[in-house]
Amino acid sequence: MYTGSAGDEPGAVKELYDFATAAGFDVRVIGKGKNNKIDYDANPTTLAEYAAKRGVSPKMQTAFTDGTKIMVELTAMANATGFIPDIRGGHGSEAEIKDLPNLFRPTEEGGILQNGYGKVEWVNGIAPGVFVIISSDLPFVKHEMNYLSMGEGPNWVLYRPYHLCSLETPLTVAKAVVDNTSTLVPMDGGLVCETVAVAKKDLKAGEMLDGIGGYTVYGVVDTHENMLKDNGVPLGVITKNTKLLKDVKKGQTITYDMVDLDDNSLIVQLRKLQDRFFG
Repeated sequence: MYTGSAGDEPGAVKELYDFATAAGFDVRVIGKGKNNKIDYDANPTTLAEYAAKRGVSPKMQTAFTDGTKIMVELTAMANATGFIPDIRGGHGSEAEIKDLPNLFRPTEEGGILQNGYGKVEWVNGIAPGVFVIISSDLPFVKHEMNYLSMGEGPNWVLYRPYHLCSLETPLTVAKAVVDNTSTLVPMDGGLVCETVAVAKKDLKAGEMLDGIGGYTVYGVVDTHENMLKDNGVPLGVITKNTKLLKDVKKGQTITYDMVDLDDNSLIVQLRKLQDRFFG
């Protein structure tokens, strides 16, 4: 069995998504909260003291603060459901739970979605929770949701205000072993989204990159289609043995012609196999 874990946000979102679809709702947006603003300049040195206070490694804290972790999570959610970001990196709006049903509506209806529904998003201000935005065309359902104080619609929010990380992992293990089912797994047919590598600062040809939670790059969620169009490099294949072949400006997407990847990396080898099958 291959599966993501219950307790982390992608698994928690998928549980809400599965519940909503099984109950007959139309799921329109899925997402998670974040409890601080993204700082693309963050690195293990600037965050060393803060990380020590929290009892985590500076590298892990960097991945939280520079936004990479949330982008990887959104990518996992996307590939498990087929939902995509409305814009590259998502909107990252500041909002409260009560705001979400109207916030995540098309722009012509007063919301922020530029390209319709079927989106994966993140919100500042509702962490550590996850949410799904749902709807229904059935008059009876609309009546019941209003009666149950869920709002007038047309959109409603289902919100889970916690995720218990490793404490929920045994649930995934039990499901995999006993029921032969996954908590979270990519859909058949190939990737929907990617976490693309972006330069954290100006870099020179000959420098070595360092991957997730480091000094040189961070990740941004985008569609797989856009990544292929841009020739972008997935963040996961970049290691400390990845060498830059060209100068790169801060904020620039890392492309395959800019780097010499580490062919000894298992991730690089797996990626080559994946690309052979799915393109």
